[in-house]
Amino acid sequence: MAEFRKLSDSERGYAKLQIVNMTVKTAHIKTMNAIAILLFVFAQALSLKCEATGHLYTQSAEVAQKGIVYYVDSNNGNDANNGKSESKPLKTIAKAQQIKLNPGDTVKFKRGSEFIGPLYIKDSGTEEAMIVITDYGDTKLHAPKFTNPVFKEGNFGNCIRITGSFIEVENLYFHKTPVYTAGDYKHGGGFLTMWEMGAIYVDKTAENCVIRKNEIFDCPVGIKSYGKHTLIEQNFIHDCSRVLKEWNWGPIGIWFGADNQEARFNKIFNYRAENPNITWSDGGGGADGSAFEIDDARYDKSNISIHHNYTKDCQGFLEVTWTDVEQNPTYTNFKIHHNISDDYQQFVAIWAGQRFNIDNNTIIRRKKNASDWGVFNIAQDNSFNRIRNNIIVTEKDIPIFNVGLDSDHVPKSIIKNNLYFAASGKLVMGKEEPGENAVFGDPLFVNYSEKSSPKDFYLKEGSPARGSAYPMGYRVDYMRNKVNVDGAQNIGALENKK
Repeated sequence: MAEFRKLSDSERGYAKLQIVNMTVKTAHIKTMNAIAILLFVFAQALSLKCEATGHLYTQSAEVAQKGIVYYVDSNNGNDANNGKSESKPLKTIAKAQQIKLNPGDTVKFKRGSEFIGPLYIKDSGTEEAMIVITDYGDTKLHAPKFTNPVFKEGNFGNCIRITGSFIEVENLYFHKTPVYTAGDYKHGGGFLTMWEMGAIYVDKTAENCVIRKNEIFDCPVGIKSYGKHTLIEQNFIHDCSRVLKEWNWGPIGIWFGADNQEARFNKIFNYRAENPNITWSDGGGGADGSAFEIDDARYDKSNISIHHNYTKDCQGFLEVTWTDVEQNPTYTNFKIHHNISDDYQQFVAIWAGQRFNIDNNTIIRRKKNASDWGVFNIAQDNSFNRIRNNIIVTEKDIPIFNVGLDSDHVPKSIIKNNLYFAASGKLVMGKEEPGENAVFGDPLFVNYSEKSSPKDFYLKEGSPARGSAYPMGYRVDYMRNKVNVDGAQNIGALENKK
């Protein structure tokens, strides 16, 4: 997939000039054809607007940075070098840490290298010239590896800790960071210290950062972001079965603590901890973790977008909490769409949240362990969350609408055009009705198996989900196929190729 960067003011002006020029050159063409051409030019110039961040990105992965490029090679580098050429790279993070980075600068870590962090990124780029942390060298070698075995004040097991803005981190490998260690922390320990975790940590002071195309293995928290307007995309986060803190908190793939953030096109696999020692105050437990989590009730949150992600074997796709050091935050206007979830416990557990759009997801709930909350567990009254165009397949009599487990909440969800199917056992609707224009029946996936890939969830001819969706205005499906905006669309995350 092409990468993205922001358009500068001059580039926006250039795009407008191109439109004017095209208008002149096509004056002799029929009106409708001219309009089509103009729209195409404009679309090419302004190719993608991120949903939650509001940034404009253009498909221009090779745009030259104006700053200095620094090279770091743990095998053949030397900290006596200036690091400004591949032939004279630096060797250590400690030396790279001393570089004063300016807008447009790039720090490249050589493939095949290994580093022990954390790397603190305190400097800031700009909208036109981000600071980039990336790789270089032989692509046959492993990506630059980062770990950090120590959890302590100011470190918190982070491999990269970002406090500057307009930072891009890409093409790196992070592995085996530590769990919470009890100690004397200025935060006071508990929630406030654990919220500092993350192989990649984006601080509250950091804005407009991009975390892209990294691999994260066996890190109790993969990416934690408090930074507004952070874009997290195309990362592969996988295989952590450790608890963050004994014994009540499982591993988390992507963890949000602020609003105006976006996660798209990520894969998160096997993020769950199963252990009878995991216990909660209400008597539940036995398993915990999540692909995505949103918490820290000190801050209200809005405009978080989680879309086009694939999660498998996690202890739930998304949990949105309501109480920690504070209670009952206002969480509004989240967009959760075109995800494929084949997980345990729940698709969404929304303990607090209003007016979320939960659309066009393909949801498979065929796995149960010690903790199970159904498919949709929405525990806020009068939340008016919109649940539309989802394929929901269950096994083992898993209920679809739990509505706060044993509570009497009345969320008043707006439910429309969902497909429901029990692949085994009974179809259990739970505490809410199936909603308007419900579709019942086998969605006829190309391959419904435990070893599924996203392509297996395409729909065969004759599927009742084909052409049965309510138009929502989304333009691409999970596989980036174009959606027929003005015509028939599929329920679920995938349109069928022409």
